[in-house]
Amino acid sequence: MTGRRFITLLPVLALPMLVLGACGVPDEVAPPEASSSTTRPSVVVDVVPDNGWIQVGGLTLDLAFTCFAPGAGDVVAVGVGEHPVSGQEVRALVQGFLGRPYVGVMVGGQVILEAALDDPLEVYLHDDKITAGAVRWQEGLDLESGQGEPAGFGAVFVDCPGYESGLPDGY
Repeated sequence: MTGRRFITLLPVLALPMLVLGACGVPDEVAPPEASSSTTRPSVVVDVVPDNGWIQVGGLTLDLAFTCFAPGAGDVVAVGVGEHPVSGQEVRALVQGFLGRPYVGVMVGGQVILEAALDDPLEVYLHDDKITAGAVRWQEGLDLESGQGEPAGFGAVFVDCPGYESGLPDGY
């Protein structure tokens, strides 16, 4: 059951919360007026839009994913975002390795949701889109027994506009 344990991958999920895009001041914003104060003008930063989602039961988590291509046909995606109800930080890992697929979600650094071990998990990569459907989520998954608390069914979708080479730091 190696490759399916989320806790060993926590350093991977310690990636920065925001992925930054182009910096700039929009045309409709006037430059700051001169002032005698010593405060500096602020810079407006555009955040890269969410490029994927994970559905757990009736909840959909929109996330900003970074995709990695470690080898032929293998893919890893690390996503970050915010829980739409609680506002807690959400981190996700999607691993599409031949024979070792994995999907896991951590909410608020405590709640860990993983795909059930006793159901087949298929992670697909097609046209730079990573998908997994009919995921049966469990909370508190025990590797010895393969049991955990049911957390609902769902799916995974990630649109990879580009790939980092290798694996995420700490993987």
